[in-house]
Amino acid sequence: MGTDNLHHKRKAKQVSRLQRQNAKRKPYDKVLIVCEGEKTEPNYFNELKDHYEINTANIEIDGNCGSSPKSVVNHAINLYTKECDTDNGFDRVYCVFDKDSHGPAYEYAI
Repeated sequence: MGTDNLHHKRKAKQVSRLQRQNAKRKPYDKVLIVCEGEKTEPNYFNELKDHYEINTANIEIDGNCGSSPKSVVNHAINLYTKECDTDNGFDRVYCVFDKDSHGPAYEYAI
């Protein structure tokens, strides 16, 4: 009756096994999208975020810069430099604007 290891004691767990594991996943890039329009383009990108269930903490969408491609790029540069000063800068920046008939402003923006 009984078992052969009746007098065996349970081994104490090592401290290293009790500690939380290190993160294995690389953190997501922080992205800035600057759009030409104030409503249409930001709504489009917000719907994409919702559809693909993308974490909204990593994406900032801004459409308050005017309709000129030059103003879109300049606004993106301003937002990027302002965030870099806070040590929480963007990893990627995208400017979204139409080619339309902007002429030299389009070429400057490219």
